[in-house]
Parts: sequence; C-alpha cells; structure tokens
Amino acid sequence: MIDSIAALPLACRSLLQIVSQRGRLKAYGFHEMDNSLKTALLDALVVACLASVLLFASAVSPVEQAFARPKLGNFMPKDLQSAAGDAGFASKEDAEAYLAKALPNATANNPKYRGEAGALTQWVTKELTFTPSKNPNGVLVHMSEEVLEFRNGVRTSTGSHEVQFQIEDVAISELKDSTDLTEAGEQGQGIIFRCASGKCVAHKWNGVDSSADWTDLSIQDPALCAKILSAFQALKRAVGGPSPT
Repeated sequence: MIDSIAALPLACRSLLQIVSQRGRLKAYGFHEMDNSLKTALLDALVVACLASVLLFASAVSPVEQAFARPKLGNFMPKDLQSAAGDAGFASKEDAEAYLAKALPNATANNPKYRGEAGALTQWVTKELTFTPSKNPNGVLVHMSEEVLEFRNGVRTSTGSHEVQFQIEDVAISELKDSTDLTEAGEQGQGIIFRCASGKCVAHKWNGVDSSADWTDLSIQDPALCAKILSAFQALKRAVGGPSPT
C-alpha cells in the first residue's frame, strides 16, 4: 500500500505537483514553451508515471508481504494453544503436564450425581500420574479419586477408587450414553476409555482389586471435557494404539 506522496516514484510526484498547481506552470519553466510542446511533455510524463507506478508496486508488494502482520496463533501462550486442541501439545510430556493439573481441577467443580435411595455422589480425581509402561514408548496411566456420598446435604461417606491402564491399550472418546444424572437432572458428561481387547483396566475400589474392559471420567463442564479429551487423545496418538471409537 502507498502511504504518502513521498513514497511515489519521482515522475509521479512531479506530475502530482504540476496538477496541484492548476495551471501555474511558471514554477516549472513551462511559460517558455508553446502549448503543443507543453501538452507533449505532460503526456510523456503521464506515461512515465504509470510505468513507474507499476514497477513500484511490483517491487513493494513482496516487502509488504514480508512485513505482514503475523497470525495471532503464532504468539498465543502455550496454555491457550493447549485449550485450542491437539496442535497445542508439542510433546507427550506437554499433554501429561496439562492433564495432571487440569483433570483434578475439572472434577473438583463437578456437580453431585443422583445415587441410590436419595443419596448424591461426587467423583473427584485427586491425582493423575504417568509412568512408562512395559511397551516401547508406552504410557501407564494411574488415576486416584475420592467417591463422596451425601445425604440431606451432609457428607455421609468417603470412598476410594484407583484406576490403572496402558494408554496404548485403550480407545478414548466422549462418553455419550451415561446413565448418571446430576442433582439438577442433567445427563452426566465425561470421557470413556475402552479396551481394545480383554480386561485391560485394573481397578481398586476401597482397596479391593478388580479388572474391567473400560473405565470413565465424569467432567460435567463441556468446554473442560472437550479440552481434556483432546489432551488424552493427543497423548494417545503420541504412543500409538487403537483409534477412538
């Protein structure tokens, strides 16, 4: 873009100055010339100006492009990039660090869910850790959560639940068919981990070991659920294994 007359080629600046004088041609020595010669010189100057503008534009455009304003995404803080999706995680370590912090915070803000005989239950993840699995580049996921039960607004019990699985052994997707209902009657939201084969998930309910072919997480906030799902899937792709279903 041409921002000022000073940026124009000399011929064009001269023409603009002549035109701006509205016939006061003495300043340029034109009073000594006859009308036909003046006209010829002005015509030549116009042609020269147009040619110069074309050359000037072709030369400036690459410079303007080189100094074009960069996209906002190039300078987004890492936390914002992570919130935008998988592209925000430069490595599996980045995804692990995000999850270890985000998941406990997200579940701490979960509502209570309807249980049996009028009880309300809340699942709160206390810790999420990642260690190498037995497979090359694999990741062993370990989650610890509290299971809180409430009656008449008072906590009546606190249980424990621990889950462990290799992320390369599971498919990770949004939980769409939960039978849990919040205290307000909304369907539960979250993430489900399904084994590609066998019972690959180790559970420990109040100290008692068991195994299953799936486990899930309750994350009622839709935006947080989507971000955490994206991070788990990014980690999953970094190590390989079954695709989400």
